[in-house]
Amino acid sequence: MALAASMGAASPGDAPAAPATFPSVPAKNYGNAGDIPKCRPGHVCATVAYGGKYHVFDFYRYGTYGLSNWRGRGTVVNEQAGGAAARVDDRSGAEAACVAAGTAIAGVNWDRAGKIKLTTARC
Repeated sequence: MALAASMGAASPGDAPAAPATFPSVPAKNYGNAGDIPKCRPGHVCATVAYGGKYHVFDFYRYGTYGLSNWRGRGTVVNEQAGGAAARVDDRSGAEAACVAAGTAIAGVNWDRAGKIKLTTARC
């Protein structure tokens, strides 16, 4: 028996699954919130805490993205142009938040979120 197991340490199989999207989008991990770079023009960035780090997902194409294993609270930054919106829908399909182009919303409840949608329609 491994020393970690005999001491009651969690095994890698015990960790909750990492946050993901479907279809998948690029994501990077940052150890400190202050290390997260500014969201690029034309993109929508969503931040979710996981494993003591911050996962930042980078959305670029219009469409609907399913969310899995997103927990806690996070931020959505919409750097799209014009009236393009980023919408967060809860698991029942109701709109929980709408982020207008050029704005951000902090404190998004990922526990209830089921999808992020990038649309041409204004909030």
